[in-house]
Amino acid sequence: MSMLVEYHLYIMIAAAVSLIFLPSEWRKSKLFMLAVFLLVFSIGYELIMKEPVTKMPSRINRVLNEEPPPTHSENVKYYRKPDID
Repeated sequence: MSMLVEYHLYIMIAAAVSLIFLPSEWRKSKLFMLAVFLLVFSIGYELIMKEPVTKMPSRINRVLNEEPPPTHSENVKYYRKPDID
């Protein structure tokens, strides 16, 4: 199992290259195009960011949580503070 984790980038590259050798009627499929897009995106992300694709959601969460919340509402009519008596 650790071998798969260690070489997962090479496995994804081999899978992307092997998709080229599928029959031409399969290559016209939308599912084929989706698979190619996802593999190329995953490979590109890992090569550029130097981290696995599985860490992308935590990176997005960190970036979104680092920004301060808005100080005032842009749309005053959207939410009205409740009157507490």
